[in-house]
Amino acid sequence: MPMRPIFVCLSLLLFLASCQAKTTIANSIPEREANEIIVLLASKGVEAVKSAAPASTVGGATAKETMWNIAVPSNQITQSLAILNQAGLPKIKGTRLLDLFGDKGLVPSDMQDRIRYQEGLSEQLAMTIRKMDGIIDANVQITFPSSEEEGEIPMTASVYVKHRGVLDNPNSLMITKIKRLVSSALPGLKLENVTVVADRAIYSDISLPELSTLPDYDKEYISIWSVVVAKDSASRFRVIFYFFLILFFIFVCAIAWLFWKLYPIIQVSGYQFLLSLKQTPPSSEQKKEEIHEEESEDTEEEEE
Repeated sequence: MPMRPIFVCLSLLLFLASCQAKTTIANSIPEREANEIIVLLASKGVEAVKSAAPASTVGGATAKETMWNIAVPSNQITQSLAILNQAGLPKIKGTRLLDLFGDKGLVPSDMQDRIRYQEGLSEQLAMTIRKMDGIIDANVQITFPSSEEEGEIPMTASVYVKHRGVLDNPNSLMITKIKRLVSSALPGLKLENVTVVADRAIYSDISLPELSTLPDYDKEYISIWSVVVAKDSASRFRVIFYFFLILFFIFVCAIAWLFWKLYPIIQVSGYQFLLSLKQTPPSSEQKKEEIHEEESEDTEEEEE
C-alpha cells in the first residue's frame, strides 16, 4: 500500500484534533457560578471554557439574565464531573418567595405586596454587603411579623456571607458592621436580632498554576452540531467534516460499483466462490472460444 495516502490520513486526523473539540458538562448557569467552576477546574489542571447559552423563553418572554455553558475536553469529562460533585457545583436552584407569590393576578394582595417589599429590600442589602472588601457573595433573609403579631414577635434578619477569610479576623469587626448595616436599614430591627453566618470560600485556598500554563480564556468558542470548538477553528472543522463526508460517499460508490461488477460472477458461482482462492471459472463464451481455438489448431496440424 502506498505511503502517501496513509500520510494524508494521519495529517488530517492531527489537523482535526487541533480543533480542540470540547463537551458541555454544565448548562444554563449564572456567570458568577460559571466563573467559580472555571477557576476550580483550572486549579486542577482542566482547561474549561464558558460560552453563552441560547436565550431561554418563559411564557413568551426572553430571560433578562445571560446564562452560560461550561465545556471541557472530552478526555477530562470524568475528572471534571468528580471535581464539581465534590465541590457541590453547579448549585441546586431553589424557588424564592417572589417566584411563588409573583404577578399572578391583576390586583395584588397585601401578602404579595409584603413579599415583594421583603424580597426587594433583602436583595438591596445583599448587593450592598457584596461591595465590601473580601466579600464574595451574600444573601439576606428578613422576617416581618404580621400585623396581628406586631409588638409580640420581634423582627429578625439572617445574613449569609461567603468571604475570602476577612471574617475570620476578629479585629476586622466585619460582622458587627454587617449587623449595623442591616439593622439600620429596617426600623424596629434590633442589632441583637440580626444573625450573620460566615462561610469561608474554598477558592480562597486554591493555588492556581502559573499564568503561562493557564488556558487562553480570551478565545471565543462556538457550538457546531453540539461540538464546542474555537471560533478560529470553525472553518477548518467544517472543511474537514465535509471532506470526510465526501470521502465516505466516494467509498460507498466504490463498494456499489464493485458489487455491480461482481454480481454476474456471484450469480454463476455463488457467494462461496468469493471466499475461495480458486480462479474465476470460465464463462460459456470463453469455453466456446477455447473449443474454437482447439479445433483450429487441429485443422492446422492435419494440413501440415
